[in-house]
Amino acid sequence: MLVPRMDPTSKKRRSRWDRDPAFDRNGRPKVASVTGRDLEIFKLLARYRYLNIDDLHAFVGGNRKALSHHLNLLSRKPNLYLNRPEQQRCHADANYRPLIYELDDRAIGILRQAGVPIFPRIHHRNFAHEVMTSRIMASFELGAVGNSSVRIVSWSEIIGSGKTPPAIRTSSRPMHIPISFALGGKELRTEIAADGKPFGIEYRLPEQSATHRFFPGIEADIGTEPIESADFERSSIGKKFAAYLAIEETHAYRTHFGFPNLFIPFVTTTRSRMNSMMALLKKLTDGRGSRRILFTTFPSLGSPEHAALSARNMLTVLWDRVGCDPLRLDQ
Repeated sequence: MLVPRMDPTSKKRRSRWDRDPAFDRNGRPKVASVTGRDLEIFKLLARYRYLNIDDLHAFVGGNRKALSHHLNLLSRKPNLYLNRPEQQRCHADANYRPLIYELDDRAIGILRQAGVPIFPRIHHRNFAHEVMTSRIMASFELGAVGNSSVRIVSWSEIIGSGKTPPAIRTSSRPMHIPISFALGGKELRTEIAADGKPFGIEYRLPEQSATHRFFPGIEADIGTEPIESADFERSSIGKKFAAYLAIEETHAYRTHFGFPNLFIPFVTTTRSRMNSMMALLKKLTDGRGSRRILFTTFPSLGSPEHAALSARNMLTVLWDRVGCDPLRLDQ
């Protein structure tokens, strides 16, 4: 019996996950022309490795449905400028969630030719954590768009300013702060590096000199490490608190980064876990707390709640603090 061959150009529904070509009316694979808006998208994904369609749309605007179709084309053969990471398929309702994108080799090549710095891409064991980090970091930048009184100071600008110590500018691990501290009656020495990259917020008010707040990155928590641990070699929220409190007390951020101040944003997935973290910080500081350690929440990749960056602005949310009033970072 003859089996009819499937016409590859037929209008069958394509999987949102495969990379097979999309065809034009003449049966030829559609070839994408890279536009200036595409370059802006590529640059965003160079800064924040994983962003979804809604995140990208919040930055570049336009018709969301048309953008979705275009990103789909950029991800398919023969274009392959973008990739839709396979790891996102492991999460609940993956077929109904906004697709997450990252750069593929052809887009990286275009950015390198344009002189855009591209940091090495590494494999992340915890994809959900890296997605959360990327989206939160992007939310800071998005929050400054259209706000003439604030500006995000990027890590590349900080390094290029000449104000960081020379040893840090040439270090292979410039984001790792060495620190000694006591925890549970033991003296510990370690290095701590936040998620993402260090950045600053510049505040510009009429007829006033600019002021700044600086951050080592963020501490994105999806609940995979304990709040406290009796094993001091193991990473825990308590160990991070102790390290950051020592950095605050010794002003190690000045000698390491050259920053005049340092604020540490802890972002976790639920209010109840955030409250547990704040209770531990209160315990470690005998009730004093810290005005520089900040707390808020952001849904994880697997959460039933979907957080649009436009609705979860890290500059305008109220950041809780232990022992101090909440803080808005756009003020």
